[in-house]
Amino acid sequence: MAYGQSRSHERSAAATAVSTVVAALIAGVAVAGVLVDTGLLGALAGLYGIDGTLGGWALVFAHSLVVGAAFVAVLTTVARLRYAPLPVVAALRSPFLGACLGVAYGTLLWLGVVAYGVPLWLDVVAGIPYPRPYRHLESYVALVWFGAVLGAWFPLVRTALARD
Repeated sequence: MAYGQSRSHERSAAATAVSTVVAALIAGVAVAGVLVDTGLLGALAGLYGIDGTLGGWALVFAHSLVVGAAFVAVLTTVARLRYAPLPVVAALRSPFLGACLGVAYGTLLWLGVVAYGVPLWLDVVAGIPYPRPYRHLESYVALVWFGAVLGAWFPLVRTALARD
């Protein structure tokens, strides 16, 4: 992997925040589409004891904002390092590289949340034992799709806001 001295990316905090929110909400719509298509939107709401589709959509958007902000925080922090990996620095401008990093992020989310987190949560809270790692293909596809959409849209929105 190539390393080089990173250029400073002086964007206003407001533009980065707006870009994060917009990209996270777009990714939230994308992941909700996958969850609706697979019939898992209600299951997400059920994990919190909430009934109904509206509760599922609200949870998807809330989670999208939180994990989207974490993705952007890590990405921008690493890109500002003196010797940052060039693909990370370029991902702030490239939708393709952003999507690639987003796919990796979605995979890490799936491992942490679905494969290990939810089974542990259900075991502790509800006393329902689940195998760890829990292999759930539909949620893997949804989270990888979320990461790809988030990673692609963040640099697009960020670049559009920077031109104004």
